[in-house]
Order: sequence, then structure tokens, then C-alpha cells
Amino acid sequence: MHDFFEMVYAYRLLLAKEEKLAIPLDADERVELLGLAQLLSGDAPSNDPRRAMPRVPSPLSVQFTLPGGFGAGQLHNASGGGLAIVTATPGALGERTIVRVGLVAAGVEYVFPCRVVWVQKGQQPAMGVVFDGVPSRTLLPGHGGTSWRSPLRLGARRNAPIAA
Repeated sequence: MHDFFEMVYAYRLLLAKEEKLAIPLDADERVELLGLAQLLSGDAPSNDPRRAMPRVPSPLSVQFTLPGGFGAGQLHNASGGGLAIVTATPGALGERTIVRVGLVAAGVEYVFPCRVVWVQKGQQPAMGVVFDGVPSRTLLPGHGGTSWRSPLRLGARRNAPIAA
């Protein structure tokens, strides 16, 4: 699961650099972006783009912001474009939120700015969010050497890896 979120993080960071921050990507970053886009596209079982990636094998706990507080839920579907979260407190359609994905075993936490694009009410309330902003990644205390210290590189190697 850590490798998947590392790819999503790197992909969203490159997209945000280009689209949100208007910083041109160099040739290596462009290759990396295209490679990650291909890896994250998945094998869609139908023409429905919301199902381009498989469901998360086991639900993963996530936290998110709500107006005036916080919410929690279970991540049930994830792709390079967004997340489906089962939660008793889904956000409102169009609302911006910050989603925190903590992978304690890997010693890393990802924070993704998002926007709610669908809400499901009823017996199993849920919401779908799309990534919308610059993500961040933090190493959790006590796990300094268990997570990648540099971005995933799919192209030619530019720099030596940073020692943990």
C-alpha cells in the first residue's frame, strides 16, 4: 500500500507543480509524470473512469477536515485522481477538504488537499473526493529509515540517493 501512495504522491506533486503553481516541468519530470500516469491508470473493467483502479484490498482508516472540525472514515477505493471514503460524516458536494492517510507500519503520512465530487447518503454514507492541490508527505517519528527519502524517479538517474 505504501508504494501505491508513494506513486500517487509523486504524481499529484508533479501535476500540482505544473498546473497549480505554474512551474514548468523539466524533461525528466515530464517523463516521470507520464510514467506515473500510465502506472496509475490501471486496467479499467468498463468505460467508467471512476473504476480505473481496483478497490483497496483492505479498508484503510483516513481522517479529513470538515467545516468546524474533523471526520474519519475508511478508504475503499483509490486512484491517481481521487479517493472513495465510507464515512458517517461525508462533506458537502463541492466542499474542499484535507485528507490524511497515515501508514503507520511504513512510517509515513500523506496529506492530500481534495474537493468532494459525490456524496452518498443512506445505510452506508460515503463521499468521493478528487485531489485538488499540492500534497505533502511526512515521516512519522521513529521511522526515519523506513521510507523513501527522495521522490520516485522513473527516468535516468540525476542524483545519488539520500542516505537515511
